[in-house]
Amino acid sequence: MVWSRTRSLMLFIGALIVLNSCVNQLTMHARDGEKLDGKWRFAREGSGLIEVEGSAGELLVGTFSPVPRHIFFADYQKTFGGGTIDADGPDVSAFGNAFAGVLGNSNALMDTAYGEDYNSAAGKSVMVTGPLFFWTANLQGDKRTTMHCFLIGSSYTGRGLGRCKGASGKEYTVQF
Repeated sequence: MVWSRTRSLMLFIGALIVLNSCVNQLTMHARDGEKLDGKWRFAREGSGLIEVEGSAGELLVGTFSPVPRHIFFADYQKTFGGGTIDADGPDVSAFGNAFAGVLGNSNALMDTAYGEDYNSAAGKSVMVTGPLFFWTANLQGDKRTTMHCFLIGSSYTGRGLGRCKGASGKEYTVQF
């Protein structure tokens, strides 16, 4: 009986460690110096969940969903205009699974995305490479604040960049 309790406790602790390791950090910066911290994790079918602590402690939550590259950039330009995020290279999503290069052939087609960074400490643009995935997200706070986000991530590193715009018009750059 003691072995059974010990084993159950070890399985429970192991499950907590695995679940906590699936949560990733993200940071958002506004031009005025405001910094928001958040976290994200994958969910089902390429989607995920985002949680950001907004101004005055408001918690913004939402889901992100994968979108085709051409739709991502068309919607992005409608929201922000051009020039703040750009991608070079082929649209590997048209060639099958973007994650195929992770465990497979090392000469997979490479995409590169560049984005502005409002973090004054960084002072330069950010870049992600690899087969890229494109997401859009809608966040809503408990005080009715809303934010629309565009995110680009690397299937090689899990890191990414993006940009969000609140209903008030305030914009943030995102790094995850």
